[in-house]
Amino acid sequence: MDPTAELLLPLLTVLSNATAYPSNQLLMREFRLTNRVVEMLPDSKHWPRSTRVILLQCIANMAVSSDNMDVMKLALNHIVSRLGSEDEMEVVVAMQALTNLSINIRKEQIPKFVPVIPHCLNRLWVRGEVNLNALRLLVNLSCCPDMVPHLLGNKSVSGLLRILDTDREEVLIRAVTWILCTTSAVDALNLTYDRIAEHNLDPFHNPSHTLYFSLYGPKGREELEQQSRHLANHSNKDVASKAMRLLETLSKVPPFPAAGSHLNRL
Repeated sequence: MDPTAELLLPLLTVLSNATAYPSNQLLMREFRLTNRVVEMLPDSKHWPRSTRVILLQCIANMAVSSDNMDVMKLALNHIVSRLGSEDEMEVVVAMQALTNLSINIRKEQIPKFVPVIPHCLNRLWVRGEVNLNALRLLVNLSCCPDMVPHLLGNKSVSGLLRILDTDREEVLIRAVTWILCTTSAVDALNLTYDRIAEHNLDPFHNPSHTLYFSLYGPKGREELEQQSRHLANHSNKDVASKAMRLLETLSKVPPFPAAGSHLNRL
């Protein structure tokens, strides 16, 4: 269908709204509407903005259904590419779609999700506020232990741990969850910087530029422990419980190597 056609935008809007009901998702699969929507995605990047965004929203909504995963995985690369869009709304909807698609990341999907990480970190702060869409996606990525080395090798964010210094509980609970999931993976997989180094994206492979260093380097770790102790007394029991677990898990993570010790192997 011609994307400039008057019917396409309202048709996609109806489909997007209809996905709120599981029975409609089933009908869409049976009539191959889900497949058709996904097939439209590659060519849609040249469509008018409103039609392009509603198609992406339709896919994001369809991705809520786990029964659609086999079809949705065909769209993954195209959705990831939309994170580079100059249109903020398109990026937001792409993040929503990827959040729904990353609930259970399979091992073979990891290479497709790795390029998502720098986009999330770069957009973690938007106009001085924590970007909840980026944070939600980071939580899901960190829940896949095999993603965590890639995550920790990425370039860190200035003022990273300020995400724990907020009155917005919807941000705070996700921030604590993200760092807890990441730290739990570090503990479970016995990750040290030596195993993170191959994923270091810094041109000079400077360890201090990584997310790993921001969380587990001397200064970052001290701040993280202080924040966790403070949050362990939070009025929100979920926040307090996760902060306590974070403290316990942090105690099992080996200290970051002293500066220059990695040079001993050269």
